[in-house]
Amino acid sequence: MKYGPDWQPPEVDWTSTRGRILLAAASLFAARGFFGTSTRDIADAVQIRQPSLFHHFEAKHAIYQSLVELDLGPSVARIRQYLAEDISWAAKLHLTIACDVRQALDQPFDSRGLYQDAVLSLPELADERAGIAVFHELVERVVTAGCEAGEFVAFEPGFVQRAMNGVLFETLREQGGPGGRVRGRRPLEAADFVLRALLVDNGDLADLQAATMARLTAIPRGRG
Repeated sequence: MKYGPDWQPPEVDWTSTRGRILLAAASLFAARGFFGTSTRDIADAVQIRQPSLFHHFEAKHAIYQSLVELDLGPSVARIRQYLAEDISWAAKLHLTIACDVRQALDQPFDSRGLYQDAVLSLPELADERAGIAVFHELVERVVTAGCEAGEFVAFEPGFVQRAMNGVLFETLREQGGPGGRVRGRRPLEAADFVLRALLVDNGDLADLQAATMARLTAIPRGRG
């Protein structure tokens, strides 16, 4: 099952034709939007003919789908992993936010053009809508449990999840795509920003920062 516990997106060789198509399409989607980008535009950007593009992807939506898989799949897998670990609910949420921001800023493709409601409403992207819903449910589970455990102040879990999205999307906008300036402390700062609003005791933040930084340091660059 896509976005299930044992699912991972296929690995991509970014130097291959398929990888170059994904990179070019992501940049065009970010600049022009999905509906403002044609398969001819993508083929021209990669300097291949349209029939070559269709050898790798059946249609434009399949390219978009692959990009969402590559962006969303690791996020779902990470939060499932953190839920299984014997760490505090605050640590689970802090890690989730920091690692998602790190991935978004560090991965080779531009994800600013993804997660548009008008595109995700297409019937062909039903799996992606379901995967996003799974991720949101997992985040809300962490927030709910943290409130019940007395680690977080009472807060609507859905609002926290939307606030996390806002922080993530703003860091992407700030960077301006993979070629933009990388602000190395943004993952930790984004996680701190959200947790400060939730923690009953902000004195716990220093320990959360240290634990998250150790995990971030262990992640190879370019892997999120």
